[in-house]
Amino acid sequence: MIGFNGGLIGGLADARETTLLSAKGVWTLAEQRNAKLASLWSVVLTGVAATGGTVTDITDGGVSYRVHTFTSSGSFVVTAGGSVQYLVIGAGGGSGGEYSGAGGAGGYRCSVPGESSGGGASAESTLTVSATTYSITVGAGSAGANGSDSVFHTITAVGGGKGGGSNGAAATGGSGGGGGPSSILPTGASGTANQGFAGATSNSNGATSGGGGAGGIGGVTAAIVGGASGIGLSSSINGTATTRGVGGKGADQNEGGAAGTANTGNGARGSYGNGSGNYAGGSGIVVIRYLL
Repeated sequence: MIGFNGGLIGGLADARETTLLSAKGVWTLAEQRNAKLASLWSVVLTGVAATGGTVTDITDGGVSYRVHTFTSSGSFVVTAGGSVQYLVIGAGGGSGGEYSGAGGAGGYRCSVPGESSGGGASAESTLTVSATTYSITVGAGSAGANGSDSVFHTITAVGGGKGGGSNGAAATGGSGGGGGPSSILPTGASGTANQGFAGATSNSNGATSGGGGAGGIGGVTAAIVGGASGIGLSSSINGTATTRGVGGKGADQNEGGAAGTANTGNGARGSYGNGSGNYAGGSGIVVIRYLL
């Protein structure tokens, strides 16, 4: 077949691509390139058949996918194997005590091309599944403690670290917990590489620090103003751009804590001088998709 540039179209990767081009006739160079990419992409992700979670069919960027969303633990039952994309987020860290820094976000791992994993990492590689049953663990938040891990196959997203203060030191997690007031365990904790950022260390005795997020470190205190939340990351794996993995906000003076939002992996808000309640980070989530 002759292209517009006068050259012979040949040397393609497989017979499937040759068939695609032959059926079209004469193509521009851009059409040739796009067809080859589409063919290779479909070979990578098609052929999967599975059940489990909440199943939806979407179109993203003109491509059709089947999406399995797990908001609680369950089973991903594969009857025909292949490669899949995923988003796995651990539960956010909690806060607690009268003077507490905010919880860190749960670890954030993503393999959607063009998106990001936590801690400044690029998207991971797709995951190959075979015809078997995979246990899905969706991490739960715990009041005043680290969040639990979320797990799919070989992918583990670490739960977020708890905020520090009157209930003890800030803890390392997917993202790290923020520190308490400067007079009560003010040091923020670190995040996990390629999953999240560190919580902030307080520089004021009148507020508490922000927890680390999937997309950025927690914010420091400013006099009686609590540190900002570590920013999260957005994913369109289910067809709708949604931000998750946000660190908890540090507490202003005389501000009580608050739990993280369910199925986001967000950290709990800190507290300062307003009771001694304990607050849980938001539960995690697992989303899996493949081409229809």
